[in-house]
Amino acid sequence: MTMVRANPATVVLDLFKHIKRSAGGRLDQFDLAAVLSACARLDILACGTQVHCDAVKSGFFSGAFCATALVNMYARCGCVGDARRVFGGITCPDTVCWTSMISGYHRAGSYWEALSLFSRMLKMGSSPDQVTCVTVISILASLGRLDDAKALLKRMPAPSTVAWNAVISSYAQQSGIEHGVFGLYKDMRRQGLWPSRSTFASMLSAAANMRAFVEGQQFHASSVRHGLDANVFVGSSLINLYAKCGRISEARYVFDFSRERNTVMWNAMLNGLVRNELQEEAIQMFWYMMRLGLEADEFTFVSVLGACAYLDSYCLGRQVQCVTIKKCIDTSLLVANATLDMHSKFGAIDDAKTLFNLIPYKDSVSWNALIVGLARNGEEEEAIGMLGLMNEGGITPDEVSFATIVNACSNIRATETGKQIHCLAMKYSICSNHAVGSSLIDLYSKHGDVESCRKVLAQVDASSIVPINALIAGLVQNNRDDEAIQLFQQVLRDGLKPSSFTFSSILSGCTGLLSSIVGKQAHCYILKSGLLNDDSSLGVSLIRIYLKSKMLEDANKLLTEMPDHKNLLEWTAIISGYAQNGYSSQSLLSFWRMRSYDVHSDEATFASILKACSEMTALNDGKEIHGLIIKSGFYSYETSTSALIDMYSKCGDITSSFEVFKQLENKQGITLWNSMIVGFAKNGYADDALLLFQKMQESQLKPDEVTLLGVLIACAHAGLISVGRHYFDSMNKVYGLKPRVDHYACFIDLLGRGGHLEEAEEVINQLPFRPDGVIWATYLAACRMHNDEERGKVAAKKLAELEPENPSTYVLVSDLHAAAGNWGEAKIAREAMRENGVTKFPGCSWVTVGNKTSLFLVQDKKHPDSLSIYEKLDDLTGMMKKDDDIEEYDMLISAEMFT
Repeated sequence: MTMVRANPATVVLDLFKHIKRSAGGRLDQFDLAAVLSACARLDILACGTQVHCDAVKSGFFSGAFCATALVNMYARCGCVGDARRVFGGITCPDTVCWTSMISGYHRAGSYWEALSLFSRMLKMGSSPDQVTCVTVISILASLGRLDDAKALLKRMPAPSTVAWNAVISSYAQQSGIEHGVFGLYKDMRRQGLWPSRSTFASMLSAAANMRAFVEGQQFHASSVRHGLDANVFVGSSLINLYAKCGRISEARYVFDFSRERNTVMWNAMLNGLVRNELQEEAIQMFWYMMRLGLEADEFTFVSVLGACAYLDSYCLGRQVQCVTIKKCIDTSLLVANATLDMHSKFGAIDDAKTLFNLIPYKDSVSWNALIVGLARNGEEEEAIGMLGLMNEGGITPDEVSFATIVNACSNIRATETGKQIHCLAMKYSICSNHAVGSSLIDLYSKHGDVESCRKVLAQVDASSIVPINALIAGLVQNNRDDEAIQLFQQVLRDGLKPSSFTFSSILSGCTGLLSSIVGKQAHCYILKSGLLNDDSSLGVSLIRIYLKSKMLEDANKLLTEMPDHKNLLEWTAIISGYAQNGYSSQSLLSFWRMRSYDVHSDEATFASILKACSEMTALNDGKEIHGLIIKSGFYSYETSTSALIDMYSKCGDITSSFEVFKQLENKQGITLWNSMIVGFAKNGYADDALLLFQKMQESQLKPDEVTLLGVLIACAHAGLISVGRHYFDSMNKVYGLKPRVDHYACFIDLLGRGGHLEEAEEVINQLPFRPDGVIWATYLAACRMHNDEERGKVAAKKLAELEPENPSTYVLVSDLHAAAGNWGEAKIAREAMRENGVTKFPGCSWVTVGNKTSLFLVQDKKHPDSLSIYEKLDDLTGMMKKDDDIEEYDMLISAEMFT
């Protein structure tokens, strides 16, 4: 009997079988209990059942010692029902028996039955021991009842380190309350207990989840003092801590100086490298691991496959997949899901579907990987259909499933289907999730249903900024900028922390009078929160706001404060922002400043800066940029080449413009033809524009609205009324194009230049929309050209009603009356302009001497000697007026200046 108890479990089983075969071999209840304990440890249910039969035959079944061993054996082998039946037959179970049964329920996931049994144990006066309490603490933690677990720990007379570890581990694993674990650790140390490897593993895990680098370092030092830093579990926890805190060099140090490196340690280092976006190094480390002959597990391959997906290396990913097949680990659900996700991210949907069908027991991760892959690769309808199949497969959709499906509905504008998905999400009580809520808000905002967006937001977890961001973006998309600004200000009042996306959305919605005010408020908050250093695109958005508000000084100051001078996207946005808001010279300066930082331009940058050159007719700069485009290899790109053609045309160098066009081998882009046709038209080469239009049609290219606008401009400049009328009528009938405002304005200009004012008036009266300022200004200019003062008065009245603050309105009216010799009316127009506080935009010109371009404005007083200059000009003007009729002279000068 002594020999039986002293031997390991395998030896016990061999002895039990040997004694069974021996004639007359007898075992007492203690021997049977020892054999049952061995069966429990080795999970050998069949042998345990045989021992149970022997116990019944031998009459030992009713003994407490043997019965307790039976309960433990059945419980550990997963037969909780059998364990419960044996337990029910014990009259006075001891603490070990109670604990065995409670542990059995715990392993089976029957937490409430376990707690009920523990409550009954206490009522029957049985005292739980350390093992019982540790088991119950683990159960309470699994149910999220951490306060109850902590209270039970406090009630224990002398809790051991194991008991403390159970509570500490529970707090460390619970997201959002990890900080409580530090207090528990201090309480444990006050009890005079020494931390174990499990203690340090939990503490380091909590510090890692909280990104508490300083506290983590303190625990690292403490583990060194206790001689536990060399432990594999403590070491892997240290690597995880430093990796999550972005201190990958410290993680490498821990790994390199570890005496024992098992698979867990290697996995921690691999995961840390991937987490810190060092995927190439992670893959190199994996191959080195393979060369050493180390055994990789499923967690190894999950990290490496994720690294391959991040690097966009499908070939490398397939190689790693082959290794999983070779090692027969590809059937692991974790590895299969990671491989499926990799195929989906690479767009290999057919391979992903094949792999999905080969997975025997799919979980929600498997379904989500395929659903996300389908939605990402333009197969939204199939992704939506997968939700029903997922339900049929017995898998409950989670927040990832619903968020992806709702986004798919949003992308294909399937609003009604999205509403059905919304109802299903409500059924599963998952609408409070911020990812699902954000997707629903995006769905409804794209449909223009802002009220539904607000209802969704009211049901979402209020602690997250993500769904609020979605609503702000939705309001901006639906041109409800004021409401977006109000919501943003409410976010600040509620104490929520805006993210970069919050500011990007609100800044894109800043228009009108509030733009500069809200822009400055946002600017202050961005600076205080340090977001400008993390996301410099916010600086670009702020610069655009300042430029739209004509706050050039603020824009320039912010530009100098930008942290990153090497980001091409930011430079392009700034150059474009200057060019689009009339600051062409600043745009050009920014371009050359960007070049000084050795930042190389792309197609979008060249297109933006060429627009600036066009606006200020900076032909020399344009030619220099032309050379850069050729040198950079962007000459064959449609956007940059079209911008080149446009630049030369607007600078009046139509020969160079056409030379660029002719040199292009591939002329399949409609933008290229449009730029050249418009260039010919605006420079007075109407025949060339119409000839090029014919060649474009012969090339099987379909003209668009811009093409026909260029043709109409050509006809208007050349006075080709019948040809222009033909093409205008052909827009809808032949080309299927609906004329826009600018087409009507050009057609009215064509008729007006040809003296067909009555027909032009009929066109205006039959417009499918209300005539705007452009239409009436065009018609008024035609009336002025042909001295038709009566029709001009009607046009002038309409134009004044629409644009009372536009100086061009008064200029045209004054010119009309001056051309007809009606000086009194011309004077009235000029006085009305002065009374309304309207000033004419100052004339300007650029003079280039050498490599320097100087800008000159009418009434400009920036020159240090401007006072003496203007005094001299006044003297000259006085000398010119001496012998002329003053009143007539004033009118002529007025008309000339207006012109």
